[in-house]
Amino acid sequence: MSRSWFNGELVDGLLAVDRGERGLLLGDGLFETILVLNRTPLWGNMHLARLESSARELGIGFDRDGLDDALAELLDGAARDHQILRVTLMRGAGVRGLGAGGQAPSLLLTLDLFDPGLMFKPVALSSTAIRRNPHAVSCRLKTLSYIDNIAAAREAATHGMEDALMLNTDGHVACSTIANIFLLKARTLITPARDQGILTGVTRQALVHAAAHLGLSVEERAVSLEELEAAEAVFLTNSLRFIRPVTALDQQPLPQADLSPLMGALCETARLQCGQDPRTVDLAKRGR
Repeated sequence: MSRSWFNGELVDGLLAVDRGERGLLLGDGLFETILVLNRTPLWGNMHLARLESSARELGIGFDRDGLDDALAELLDGAARDHQILRVTLMRGAGVRGLGAGGQAPSLLLTLDLFDPGLMFKPVALSSTAIRRNPHAVSCRLKTLSYIDNIAAAREAATHGMEDALMLNTDGHVACSTIANIFLLKARTLITPARDQGILTGVTRQALVHAAAHLGLSVEERAVSLEELEAAEAVFLTNSLRFIRPVTALDQQPLPQADLSPLMGALCETARLQCGQDPRTVDLAKRGR
């Protein structure tokens, strides 16, 4: 069952949102989606640091102490151990005009059931003509303005695919609609750099940090489509899905090197932080 906290209190049922809320009317806000294991937000500090940095850049009020207190209240009464936490920060209600400010920011926290079947699940991608703009704020920050990703995902669904490969305006590989992308080639992890129109994901950061312990080097740079197709393996990273091997692009099979060491490295960091190996969550859930 879902659980919500909104602007100072726990809420059951529907929310009462101000009709002038800029997050609702204009997508003027930010969000983070976080896996909760054993009532502990995985890589929570990294997620909230990104939220705080983005809020500062956009001029949206951010109270970290207040957010921490709200999270504690929400998680303390959670009915299940393993859930999806979403933190949504909006500018608040304000007068008309794109450049106007909000009277006070709005903060919404929600907990929803986590489906462990999403983790590590192989995925086939389709191409899309929708491009990521390296100069756009909406590509660099995790804003509520997700319409390009939504359109690309809906386009992929019409081709029977779960996700789409998005290129940037220069024609280089950027990401999928909901994940960062990596290539494995000769003991090197290759991933599009920050200036390639990507959102630098938290799981992406965690994997880059873990790579050295596996004897892997990491290159963050521009990546061509031809290089992707010639890699030993291609995979996606996402906070809820961890690592997902990409099996095909536009119905053309891609090579499948062993990714289990990378999966294990991410799971070990989760176990150390939350006391739970995510690979056991599915078994734990079945046992309830």
